[in-house]
Amino acid sequence: MSIDTVLTIFGFLMVFAPLAAILYNYLVVGDDLITARHLFLLGCSKFFGIAALTTGITGLYRGNHPMSDVLLLFAGTALFFVAFWYAYNHWSIPQKIAIKRWRTSPTVNTASILVVGSIAMFFGLLASVLPVEIPVIGQITNVLGKLLPAASVALFFFCWLRNPVNLIYLAATGAAFLLAIFVALFGAGRHPLFAALIAIPIAWYWAKWRYQRPAATIGRILALGVGAAIVILAYSGFRHDFMGDADSGIAMDRVRQLMKFQLETSGDAESFLQEDAITVSLLCIEEFHRNGDPDYFHTLRFVLSNPIPREIWPEKPQALGESLPESLGEFSDGYVNWGTGIIGNAFHDGGLWMAGIYGLLVGGVFRIFDDILRRQPLNPWPIAMLAAMSPKIVAYSRGDIAIYTVELVGLTVITVIMMKLIKPIFGTASEDEFRMDDDSIPAEHAAD
Repeated sequence: MSIDTVLTIFGFLMVFAPLAAILYNYLVVGDDLITARHLFLLGCSKFFGIAALTTGITGLYRGNHPMSDVLLLFAGTALFFVAFWYAYNHWSIPQKIAIKRWRTSPTVNTASILVVGSIAMFFGLLASVLPVEIPVIGQITNVLGKLLPAASVALFFFCWLRNPVNLIYLAATGAAFLLAIFVALFGAGRHPLFAALIAIPIAWYWAKWRYQRPAATIGRILALGVGAAIVILAYSGFRHDFMGDADSGIAMDRVRQLMKFQLETSGDAESFLQEDAITVSLLCIEEFHRNGDPDYFHTLRFVLSNPIPREIWPEKPQALGESLPESLGEFSDGYVNWGTGIIGNAFHDGGLWMAGIYGLLVGGVFRIFDDILRRQPLNPWPIAMLAAMSPKIVAYSRGDIAIYTVELVGLTVITVIMMKLIKPIFGTASEDEFRMDDDSIPAEHAAD
């Protein structure tokens, strides 16, 4: 059997297995449908499944791979998901950490919601319309700022759904959504646009759909998901018309193009199969296992050194997604950032065993966050945080995980700082205020 055939079979398996796991958890186990874990698994369906089909069907390879490379890819994938499953479902440490975290939140009222939502929207403006030129602060604002308006959308919309008579929340939702879309069009990346669109179903699920029939909930989320996919597909057709930071004129032109809904796809297999994470993962196995040595714990060193400006430390660790194409001379139009795949990152950072370590860490962290959501499902603050993080969680399996880890940690730090600053101003609410009388965590996910 050829490598192409094996990867194609693997691709079909990885397209449907994560989706089946999501439905099983929701319909059989009784878990929530929209969680960090399920957003990650949704991304795995594309960045493992579609990416493997891309490689197998179109023959997209960047190296010369024997069957042993493919078997190592499969072994790394299996080890990662076994460790991920164990950490999320049976590892007691994340559960014990979760039960002690986020026990209080700022009081939820019109003033606190409007203040925080407005601040998040302002950060979006700083990231696009009014870019900050201050070293370090400017980089943080530019990277994270465009995701924060999506948090405002989720925050306002959730609060309006829970209190429909408060039309201030509804008006704020509309303003935040328009700003989030506008801000998202100040660049070629799709993540801010994805965050703005997915903020609506995230808030809707946790505010209302969580308590309704599963069949209806799945249908509604599918409908919104298809709509979001169409919008992103339309945007993909012109997002590279201007590279770099756009201005308001270019952003408005993109709004007009987006409203035309001219889909950039011919409908054939090759236009659909455009994901190369598995291809690059195989290249990492070749470069850092078969023909070279790993750069041990590179991702950890990258994350820890990231706050130090490169102007001060020019030789500080570089993201694999940037250094790999640079070392191979794969610069066609300047800056290139490959999606190395979480398995590719593992082989670069240590080898096959590192895939298991990453599975434990990713599964454990998602368990902590999801337990916080389950424990206080009517708390809009972590729901807004999930909306801002959603594109990074979905794309985490694509990598480069070093960059995405920095961004997720950055959003977490911003949220924690904001919560601490506004508690003395608006008051503090116990987690008990964000529970429903009949709400409980499924037995499968109850903390030990």
